[in-house]
Amino acid sequence: MGIFDFLKSFTKKEEPVKTSSTPPQYSNLMPTIKPEKEIFECYDEVFKTMISDISGLSESEAKEIQSIIKKCDGGFLNMGGYHSIVWDKYFKGRDWKWNEYEEWNSRFLKFGRFPTNFPQKKVFTPATSEEALSQLKVSELKSLCTEYQLTIPAKAKKSDLVDFLKSIPNINSNSLIAQKIEEIDNQFNYGLYSLLMRTINFRGKNLYELRRSEKIGLKKFKILYVIEEDKEFVEMALKIKPNALHPVFPSDASMKQPIIDF
Repeated sequence: MGIFDFLKSFTKKEEPVKTSSTPPQYSNLMPTIKPEKEIFECYDEVFKTMISDISGLSESEAKEIQSIIKKCDGGFLNMGGYHSIVWDKYFKGRDWKWNEYEEWNSRFLKFGRFPTNFPQKKVFTPATSEEALSQLKVSELKSLCTEYQLTIPAKAKKSDLVDFLKSIPNINSNSLIAQKIEEIDNQFNYGLYSLLMRTINFRGKNLYELRRSEKIGLKKFKILYVIEEDKEFVEMALKIKPNALHPVFPSDASMKQPIIDF
């Protein structure tokens, strides 16, 4: 992925954690130019380091995840080929923790400010049946009313249907409601998982680009601040770890760009 593709990926604020219980879909389209094998070697190097930082995953599971990514057409570059598979099998509904994220969350919390797109951790509150019902389609609500033999007015609004259904004892045990509650409860973790996979992806590419630049004699670099408001956080991260790969913290959009002297 070139510099402009990278920039496009950060032109909008990240929304999956806050606005939707439906996971974002990743395209299976692949670049037509065959990438060099070195980029996959760089990704493997970054992957092994970062996946070992995930509490709750065993060493064998980490190897399985890497195998799934490698066997995917296009490898790690084809995120649409493995993203959902890995989430469903190794992260969804499990107790896991991204230690680097936790460290940055604590650091920014003490600092009193957060980077633009950093997913702030909040106190977890289990979703209620009313929240789940509110996120269903009207057609789904009507089907539930029929299932529970409820008589509803012909001109009933969605809010009316929700009110009818939420009063049913143990409505949250209904399979459709239970599934929706699970989706809502997993929103934050899914967003964090997506961020983890993108961070591994971008750092792998950054390592490859740095090594390629060094091979052709480029030794000077400058930091490109895609989100100017996050400059202080990038500088903070580089003071802690001067040779950090970009993104230098989860959700960072800065880039290390080689300087060509004429």
